Amino acid sequence: MAYRDLREFLAAVERSGELRYIDKEVDPDLEIGGIGRKLDDTRGPAVVFRNVKGYPHRVVMGIFGTTMNRIAMAMQCQEDQLLNVWLQRASTFVKPTLVDDAPCQEIVRLGDQIRLSDVIPNVRWNKADGGPYITFALFFNKDPETSAGNMSIYRLMLAGDRKMGAYLQAPQHGATAFLRSERMEQPLEVAIVIGTDPVLYLASQVPLPYGAYELELAGGLRGEPVETVKCKTVDLEVPATAEIVLEGRVLPNVRELEGPFGEFTGYLGPADLRPVVEVTAITHRKDPLYLCTYEGYPPTEDHTMHSLTKSAELYQQIKQSTAPTLKDLYFPLGGCSAFHVVASLKKERAGQAKNVILDILRNALIKSCVVVDEDIDIRDSTQVEWAIATRVRPAKDIVIVSDIAGPHLDPLQHDGGASSKYGFDATIPFGLEFPEKVETDESTRKLVEANWSDYFPQE
Repeated sequence: MAYRDLREFLAAVERSGELRYIDKEVDPDLEIGGIGRKLDDTRGPAVVFRNVKGYPHRVVMGIFGTTMNRIAMAMQCQEDQLLNVWLQRASTFVKPTLVDDAPCQEIVRLGDQIRLSDVIPNVRWNKADGGPYITFALFFNKDPETSAGNMSIYRLMLAGDRKMGAYLQAPQHGATAFLRSERMEQPLEVAIVIGTDPVLYLASQVPLPYGAYELELAGGLRGEPVETVKCKTVDLEVPATAEIVLEGRVLPNVRELEGPFGEFTGYLGPADLRPVVEVTAITHRKDPLYLCTYEGYPPTEDHTMHSLTKSAELYQQIKQSTAPTLKDLYFPLGGCSAFHVVASLKKERAGQAKNVILDILRNALIKSCVVVDEDIDIRDSTQVEWAIATRVRPAKDIVIVSDIAGPHLDPLQHDGGASSKYGFDATIPFGLEFPEKVETDESTRKLVEANWSDYFPQE
């Protein structure tokens, strides 16, 4: 049965021993960010801050962490089942169910009662950031022409008690909808939702085609529909059991300075003139939990989330369109879970690995990839490096594609021009006589496994 809300999931995390409470006063200016960096680096637990300086509510951070264990908990499956369970459930979309009363509207703030500082802590994550940021909110909007829903995550810089700067960058779906509204001289209505069943956060990161609704995917992943409620001031429906909802409008033909901000690439994203969200209502639970996440160089839980969701979707795409014998595909955390891909293949013909490379590299967000044989564990970087070192013929097996659109947050893409990409075919050349791989034979392996405790008896 799906988690009803963030609180049910946190209770499960606590039962597993992976939740800690921090009662010492912590400063939202840099200190929370420093704790987040340390937790990510040490594969630490989820935490609840119960004493945040200048903020009356509890702050939650690190619900997924930097291993796949708590993502598996969110999906209610074993860690080694994640990819198969995800692919099975993601094939079904389930429409949300509308309800009349919702915990997320226990408190409603309108007009002069709208003060972001009452419900949002001023967390400045890194010293160079342009201001305090909301980093882990679900951004809801509809296409102004088709009313197709969208649920994503975008960074939001606090710019006063009723205003936020939004990093909306085409071809992000929220940016596409906003630009369409702007051409119609209309604001884009939005709802910014903080703290839900964590599966919604995972679903929001799946690269679905424009017009497909991530909230319906979340219903499929949960195995039951998400309950939603109508917003108070905008024509949108939001998860009924959310902790905090900020209703508002992205103003047409208005741009204000947003940034800089420490991004998932591990580098500072520059400041620029960007769209502005005007808040029209705040609704929340009586004692809301504020959910946030640290952003920066890998690993962070952002990378953990993206690794699963992007790997599953690209795996299915490549397997269906290019290589039915594809065995596995993985976005490593060190590649920012976006720019670099490793895939394994049971090769059946010459050149097949290069077909896979070209299909992967056509994705605008991907900069490089490695394709290996099925005997390589693609989640083991040592094995992947070994395949590159011993199976790549540089003159024949390195594919370079020039003058192609690349990821806009790549620090080498700051000028917005065309980029280049590369792929390594690290498979054994088809039909080439190749030395036999040295491995322990099966009978010896079983013998050693059976006698392992006798080799190292307990003292």
